[in-house]
Amino acid sequence: MKQNLKNGIAGQGYDVVSFFKGAPTKGNQTYTSNYDGGSFYFQSLENKEKFELEPQNFAPQYGGYCAIAMSEGAAADPNPKSWEVREGKLYFFTRKLFGIIDAKRQWVKNPIELRGLADAEWKKMNGK
Repeated sequence: MKQNLKNGIAGQGYDVVSFFKGAPTKGNQTYTSNYDGGSFYFQSLENKEKFELEPQNFAPQYGGYCAIAMSEGAAADPNPKSWEVREGKLYFFTRKLFGIIDAKRQWVKNPIELRGLADAEWKKMNGK
C-alpha cells in the first residue's frame, strides 16, 4: 500500500500512538517498528509495543497523506500539527490546500461525506 514516507519514515516522524493520547510527540529511532513499507518511530517502548499489537489501528489513514486532499483525489503532505482522531482512526491535514487555509476546518464540517470520498480515492490510488 502506498505511504507518505520521508526517507523511509512514516507518520512524519511522529509517534502515532501519542495522537490517540491527545499529546502528539516526535518519535525517535530508539523505538522503531516497520509496518507496510515504512518505519514508525515512537517515544517509548510501551507505545512501540502497543502499535505492534495492532498497527492498523494506529497508522494514519490514507498512508499519512492529507485526508481532505485525498477526498479530492490528491496525495498531499500534511502538517502533523493539524490532525484528528475520529472513530478510532487518525487523520492528518495540511495547513493550506487548494486555497483553503486549514484543511481540517473543512473536514470537520462534513466528515462523513468527505471520508467516503477520500476512502474511494484511496482505493483507486492503491489499485483496489
